[in-house]
Amino acid sequence: MTARLGIIGGYLGSGKSTLVNRLLAGVLPGRTAVVVNDFGSVNIDADLIASASGDTVELTNGCICCQISDDALRTMTALAARGDLDHVLCEVSGVGDPAQLAAWRDFPGFSPGPVLVCADATAVRRLLRDQYVGDTVRRQLAAAEVVLVTKTDLALPAGTQEAVEACREAAPQARLLVQDPADPGAAATAAFAGPAPGTQNGGAPPDDPADRHATTHRSAALEDLGPLDVAAFARVLAGQAGRLVRAKGFLQDPVGRWHEIQLSGGRVDLRPHPPGRPAPEHPALVLIAAGPDAEDILDEVRTVLLHAATSRPG
Repeated sequence: MTARLGIIGGYLGSGKSTLVNRLLAGVLPGRTAVVVNDFGSVNIDADLIASASGDTVELTNGCICCQISDDALRTMTALAARGDLDHVLCEVSGVGDPAQLAAWRDFPGFSPGPVLVCADATAVRRLLRDQYVGDTVRRQLAAAEVVLVTKTDLALPAGTQEAVEACREAAPQARLLVQDPADPGAAATAAFAGPAPGTQNGGAPPDDPADRHATTHRSAALEDLGPLDVAAFARVLAGQAGRLVRAKGFLQDPVGRWHEIQLSGGRVDLRPHPPGRPAPEHPALVLIAAGPDAEDILDEVRTVLLHAATSRPG
C-alpha cells in the first residue's frame, strides 16, 4: 500500500493550516499522516492543526523544504515504509519553496498527490509586488500544480477577481480554484480530487538546497509570556501589524483560559482555543519580519510586546 503524498505550500498566513484541518475533518478518506514544519523556533503550526484521526509529525530543525536534514530523511522514510497510510500531507513553511519537497512524491512507498499552493485573496497582489517577499511568493506559485485562492470571505468580489488574475499570471501552469465563502470545504475536496499529477525527479529524495529565504525573513519567539489581558495585548500587536509579515501563537488570560492569536495580511485574529483540543504547554508567540532590517524590527516589536505583556491596567 502506497500513501498519496500531497504538498501544501503558500506564503505566511495564506490558510495552509486551515486547509489541512478541513482535509483531516473528512475530505480525505482513510488514514492520514501530517508532516508540519514551521519557520521559527516554536512549532506553533503543529498546535494549530487539529489532530482528528491523523498523525502529526513535528520536525524542529528548520524549514523542511529548505533544510533536508537527517531528521527529515528518517521521518519521510519511516512514513513511506509504514504501509498503513492512505495519505501523507506535508505543510511547507510559509517562506519555503514547495518545489523542493515535490521530489519525495517519487520516493518508494509514496504515490504523487498534488503540489497545492494557497494564495490569500486579500494579500497576494500586494505580496507579489513587495520588494522583499515578492520573489518568495512568485517562486511558491511557480511550483504549484493547484492554486487555491483562500480567504475570499474577507475580500470584496472585485478584490477576489484581481487576486485570481494575479495568480493566473504568476502560475499559468496551475489548476486554479477559488474558495466559496459559503462552502469552503468544497474547494478542499476539489483540490485533492482527480488524477495524480506527473512527477519529474526519478525517485530520489531532494538534495540539500540553499537556504534562499535566510537573507529575507527572520523570526523571533516570545516564550516568557504569563497570564495577561489578551484583548489589550491583541490591540498592541495590531499596532505593529505594518512591521510584521506574520505572528501566531497562544495566550492565556488571568483566569486560565487559552486563546489563539494570529496576525496575517495586516489583520489580528484573536479567538478562544477550541474546547476538546489539548491545551498548549505554555504561552508562546512567534513573530516573523522580512527585509534587510528584519532583525532590528523584531527586537523593537519584541520589546513593545513584552512591555504590554507585563503591564497591568491601572
